[in-house]
Amino acid sequence: MEKEEENQRAHLARREQALADVAWMKQVLEEQLQLEKEREAELQMLLREEAKEMWAKREAEWDRERSARDRLMTEVLTGRQQQIQEKIEQNRRAQEESLRHREQLIQNLEEARESARREKEESEELKSARKQELEAQVAERQLQAWEADQQEEEEEAAARQAEELSNALLQQEAEMMARQGFRPKPHGHPRIAWN
Repeated sequence: MEKEEENQRAHLARREQALADVAWMKQVLEEQLQLEKEREAELQMLLREEAKEMWAKREAEWDRERSARDRLMTEVLTGRQQQIQEKIEQNRRAQEESLRHREQLIQNLEEARESARREKEESEELKSARKQELEAQVAERQLQAWEADQQEEEEEAAARQAEELSNALLQQEAEMMARQGFRPKPHGHPRIAWN
């Protein structure tokens, strides 16, 4: 901000100097025109030879003055032209620097976007892998639970079948003993051990 204000003050100073130079040159030209008019009027009054000689001397002096003014104007114009050229070069360098800065900002933005895209993609892949892992764990636990239920049902069915078979054999043995006239003792039937 300070640099911008300094550039603005320098620009205003150069503009004021340029306006002053133009006003000065205008004043010089007006003075020269007025002076020449006065000299021309004076020349009309000088009819004698002495006046002609004086006129020649004055004309030579005027030529020297005019040459000096021309040189001064040339120097002023050259200085102004140099200032303008320097300002143009300064603006060109500033534009190039601004363009480089803008290109760098665009590059940084693109890199940030690409980095964010990669991070998001990696995060999505990680979430997907974690989800698949959790789903696999849930499926494994469900399978284990189902297998445990199946095993429990099979064991219960086998136990029922064994008990039913044991009861049938005992009933069959009791009926056979009854047919043979054997009465069981009060303490009950002997149990058969099943493996």
